[in-house]
Amino acid sequence: MPPYKILLSLTEICTEQVLILLYKSCSISATPKERKEQHNYVSSTLNSNIRQHLINIIFQQSLHKQNFTCKCILLEMLGDRSTQTLDFSQVGSVYIDALWQFYRTLTISLMINLTKLGVACNLRKLSDQKYLLDVNSSLYRVFSQMKNLRWVTLIGVADGTLLESLGTNCIHLEYLNVNESLRINDEAIAGLLLKDPELAGQNEDTLCLQDIQTNPCASNLKVVGVSATSVSLTSVFVLLHCVPKLKSLGGPIQAGPISSIIEHLNPEDESRVLKLSELWEAKILPYQASLLNMMCPNLTCLTCDGSSLDSLYIISSISALTLKLCFRNYVIDIYNYLLGSGQILKKLVFVDHINCGLDLSWLVELTPNLEHLEATLTREDEAEVAEWRFLRVAKVTVQSSKVTFALLTHAPVLTDLVITFAMEPYQETVECINDDLIISALVHGGLTQLQKLHINECAVSLKGIVSLILHCPDLTYLAPLAFWHGVSPQGIYVLRKRIKVKNWKLRIVKRVEWEDEQEPYENHDILHQLAACNCFEGS
Repeated sequence: MPPYKILLSLTEICTEQVLILLYKSCSISATPKERKEQHNYVSSTLNSNIRQHLINIIFQQSLHKQNFTCKCILLEMLGDRSTQTLDFSQVGSVYIDALWQFYRTLTISLMINLTKLGVACNLRKLSDQKYLLDVNSSLYRVFSQMKNLRWVTLIGVADGTLLESLGTNCIHLEYLNVNESLRINDEAIAGLLLKDPELAGQNEDTLCLQDIQTNPCASNLKVVGVSATSVSLTSVFVLLHCVPKLKSLGGPIQAGPISSIIEHLNPEDESRVLKLSELWEAKILPYQASLLNMMCPNLTCLTCDGSSLDSLYIISSISALTLKLCFRNYVIDIYNYLLGSGQILKKLVFVDHINCGLDLSWLVELTPNLEHLEATLTREDEAEVAEWRFLRVAKVTVQSSKVTFALLTHAPVLTDLVITFAMEPYQETVECINDDLIISALVHGGLTQLQKLHINECAVSLKGIVSLILHCPDLTYLAPLAFWHGVSPQGIYVLRKRIKVKNWKLRIVKRVEWEDEQEPYENHDILHQLAACNCFEGS
């Protein structure tokens, strides 16, 4: 059986009730005076820790579930100088008008003691980009007073003034993500890091010979995300040269290969060592791989093109590898690489891999310690498949029931599974992923630790779902049931009703994550519902 929803603690019950009251009191038409009175009442009634907890809950809710205007009104009620964390960058992007409203709320409430600030903005229209500078200018005054910031995400919205303020004031800054911000260029990075920003205009060889004075934040920064911005390789050089603890650049740099910059940082005595642990690169040549192996001993996560496979064996520290295959067949190159380096891999991800099917039996043999896999799997022969003892997350494309069954029964600790069936002409169809396959896998001891199951399209019916419920004690997620041909709308309705009655912690997704899970089915024939209920006998 799936795990039961545990009873809420008294604290959680009280928090839930307070949130309900706050949402009920949220009024867009309230006057500034009324909002001030609300803020004073809430501040005098709830201590700062409780208010911070409520803010975290409000801004962690998906933007599909709660209007952003309402979030800002509640933030104005709850926030003040004691607020320390304010991040909604993980739940979606807002538009420029919502960004202005958010900045206005920060300014009104004088939240100058933040340690964590996160925002992501979608600037799809050219007009939005035109207004960004005016919107940002509304934040400059209060942002310059935020001297305790340690973690900052300004996706799509950062500019040079904001970065200069961070570099001058925030001596404890460790994480900065300004990805997709087109106003971030070489001058902005220089303003963030250098006492004299004009030094960034010199060439790399000249900069290497100078003792450059940096802003206080440079000594503590570990991540500076500048992917999809307007920076050139000059900024990459400044970051690698002036930020001694830098571990990641946050994504691929479109300006050119980072390996070429690392060459300039390599002294004659080859004593320079970088702290980089993540790297995104396109083509890596053998001599560049040797340089990375020598200067980046902590490099564990690498993303590159499949054409670099013949060089990657030189880099001995990689435990998480992402390869962009561009729909080409690299099977032999992958095999040769894994033959020497597969033992240390814990994460292996192939992008655009539909034309590069890998045989399951030898993939298991060559990567025995793998924990995360994204690939197209085949089973060319009847060779015995060993156990993938550590594989927990698998996002696979399959073309037959044979390889699907082998995966389900040879990954004993698999918790998260995503299956996409790619039909081949005159071969099996999605109908082969059905109740018989699921039940047979369960009978053979598979899926015992499964928590999340996502099958893009299949023929599994309510019978197969009930079998999963009965045999998977940790199951908490099934999706998307609208594309499981054997499951009717009536069956989904009854299943949700059963979950509610049994108090199971099991989420049913019909099509997409944010859909309303309580869709009404008042007009369904009661006989259909009762027939579906019979599937649960004994559960």
